[in-house]
Amino acid sequence: MGSSVSKGAQAAVVESVKAASEVYAPASGEVIAVNTDLVEEPGRVNADALGEGWFFKIRLSDPGELDALMAQDAYDAYVEGLH
Repeated sequence: MGSSVSKGAQAAVVESVKAASEVYAPASGEVIAVNTDLVEEPGRVNADALGEGWFFKIRLSDPGELDALMAQDAYDAYVEGLH
């Protein structure tokens, strides 16, 4: 907490038995909360990504950066197109 993150830069790392994957910040700002529950229950990320599976919360330094993010409908359509 208290760290600064930049949009598109690595903000965290997720480790599994097979690999380590970077998590990139969707926007710039200061990390104000970290979901420490994921240490004991990492499956929350897959089971409830939009609820209890969050990684960190950011106090935005430039709220306008959110305008470049995909809306939920567009993301759902994108993911559906991958199958």
